[in-house]
Amino acid sequence: MGQCELSIIIPVYNGARFLRDTLESILAQTYKDFELILVNDGSTDSTPDICNEYAKKDDRIKAYHQKKAGKSKAMEYGYNMACPHTSIAFLDGDDIFAVDMFENMMEYKDYDIVQVCFRHVNTERILKYKWKSDSPIIEFMTGEELLYRYFYPDKNSGGIGYLWGMLINRNFYKRMEPIMKKAENTLPQNYMSNVYCVPRFLLNTKKTVLLNKVYILHRISKYTDSRSIKPNALHYESALANQMNLEYYEKMGCKFAYDKQIVGFYLVILKIWYQTVTSETDREKCEKNTAMVLKYYKQYYKRLKMVKCKSLREILEKSSITLFGFNKTLWKITVGKFRYGLMYKLQI
Repeated sequence: MGQCELSIIIPVYNGARFLRDTLESILAQTYKDFELILVNDGSTDSTPDICNEYAKKDDRIKAYHQKKAGKSKAMEYGYNMACPHTSIAFLDGDDIFAVDMFENMMEYKDYDIVQVCFRHVNTERILKYKWKSDSPIIEFMTGEELLYRYFYPDKNSGGIGYLWGMLINRNFYKRMEPIMKKAENTLPQNYMSNVYCVPRFLLNTKKTVLLNKVYILHRISKYTDSRSIKPNALHYESALANQMNLEYYEKMGCKFAYDKQIVGFYLVILKIWYQTVTSETDREKCEKNTAMVLKYYKQYYKRLKMVKCKSLREILEKSSITLFGFNKTLWKITVGKFRYGLMYKLQI
């Protein structure tokens, strides 16, 4: 195919269970002038066959295969294979999209970032979802204002603040590439993750548009890496990325983001602690990980105590973090078991 206007990039690892639904959702888009780049990251299921199958039946689709290297590497590979000068959209390989999503987003392609809203939906309900037919509320704002709406979402129609809900202007993306590459050695699994990239993207632009309407159904599933009960490299790096964000927000003087991030940081490290003490069988890893969590917990605790809660949810989250320092066993059998045990097992 010739030059197009939009490059859609999907990194996928062992995604055969839901990939067809996602691809059909993209092919149903009313906006047609796109290329779809599938990057199979060393899958061991039928993902490679599905990618090749769709590439054969639609010349807008390109299928690439690499040895397992992680999602960030797969995203970067897909970006490097994209047509030049296109707008960029990174999507998850198990989500579902409103048919007019890209048509509406591409109206604002000259802005650095176009953000749409999403909704978390269980697998059993995702294909039965009833899309709303009303037009989105169009809101123009700075990146910092959009970041505020991520942390304080009461005016949003759904969730925001993830790469897979953004259309990214190519020129802006090129300006941000050195910042992402700078973290490649420190965060090999996460240098192109939502956690690391989104704050830096938003605090480096004044040209964003929020299409305040749900366009993405983000599948809740027990099969994704982030919901794995046993801790892995992705979880450890996520803790480090969150810590780097704390330093970044402090450097940028973004107090509201720092206050929200520090609570989120504690929730991430306490998740690792719970996963480690309940699921890690390697004694050396267990000792290393618990020591890391306790170090982080102590390091930022004074700053955490200074955070003023603005809602009941924030009060409960902060109280649960405080409980961990008071009695770890009690925290484990109450907060830990419910939040990181029972809740995860209920995912479909």
